[in-house]
Amino acid sequence: MRRTRLVFAPHDAQAPPTYLLLNEFGEPVGRGEQPVHAEVPAAPTGVVLVVPGVEVTARWVNLPARGEPQARAAAALLLEDAQALDDGEAPHLALGPLEADGHRLVVTTSPSRMQAWLDLAKLYSLTPDAVVPDCLLLPEPEGEAPVAARFGPTLAVRGRRLAFASEPETASLVLGDRQPELVEGEALEKLLGRGAVEPAIDLRQGAFAPADGSRVTARDLRVAAILAGLLVLSPALLDAAEAVRLNLAANGLQAQARREAAAVLPKGTALNDPMAQVAAQADRAELAAGGGPAGLAAQLFRALSEIDQAQVESLIVSPDGAMRAQISHVNYSDGDLLAQTLKRNGIAFREEGVREEGGRIVSDVILGVRP
Repeated sequence: MRRTRLVFAPHDAQAPPTYLLLNEFGEPVGRGEQPVHAEVPAAPTGVVLVVPGVEVTARWVNLPARGEPQARAAAALLLEDAQALDDGEAPHLALGPLEADGHRLVVTTSPSRMQAWLDLAKLYSLTPDAVVPDCLLLPEPEGEAPVAARFGPTLAVRGRRLAFASEPETASLVLGDRQPELVEGEALEKLLGRGAVEPAIDLRQGAFAPADGSRVTARDLRVAAILAGLLVLSPALLDAAEAVRLNLAANGLQAQARREAAAVLPKGTALNDPMAQVAAQADRAELAAGGGPAGLAAQLFRALSEIDQAQVESLIVSPDGAMRAQISHVNYSDGDLLAQTLKRNGIAFREEGVREEGGRIVSDVILGVRP
């Protein structure tokens, strides 16, 4: 086991950060103002950068049985209306672990604020092992009553699927009749020690994830996206990271991709560069009018790439240009996610029926026809 140094980013940019040093058992053994040049620790020490919870928004969202890329895409879509920032900046998003009932903690904050916190750590010669909002460093209480702690001018509150920080008066309005247990002094330090053992979330995700020496190029992502669509979303291929690591070099995938490309492209088209040809075909099929069969198929595959374990069972093009599809998936909520994605991209969508077959859910849908 190793020691942990909790470094608290100040609410006031002019103030220095403070620290709380915990021993191997999570017990406080030191505290004070963080020195500009961190001393060499006497024992292995992890660093947790604790940032003001008032600068983040925490929500619990139902994201069952999804891989990490699909979960991030689904969370961004579900929170799209609620996560716009005042300066128009796209928010930074971090996910907590999957819970037993399919919910995941989703935390959003400003990317510029996140960068400022990391720059602060660098200024003090620190490399954080985790970046955690103060309200989420408080462990979830075992009982019904939430717990609260003061961090600077704000009150951090933690309850069952509840975490926020605000001015005390605002916290009272949010909590209503639920009076939190205020934890202070040594009891708070011990509580933070418990929370530091396994933080609820680490904000170092996405663009701020620690570099691991591997970089995914734009071409890798482009190839992975096209093959995922052409191969009708085989569940074994939905892990894009694995596909990139293998460099998409398996001959079987290439052969199947050519066959699927031939089915999407106009009859008699010579296959010189299937991926580029399918992409060009999709681009030509402008989506404002439904995009024609090729455009509708391309958009359907792209939307399904955000849904874990979903696949197309059949595609039928009607004489009026509409497309009927049978789609099998795992969760009933996947149908709503598919509808939101397609409608957002200008594709008319209607669900005609839903049933269970062989332990999976099968939806009959129509694309390109106004409901």
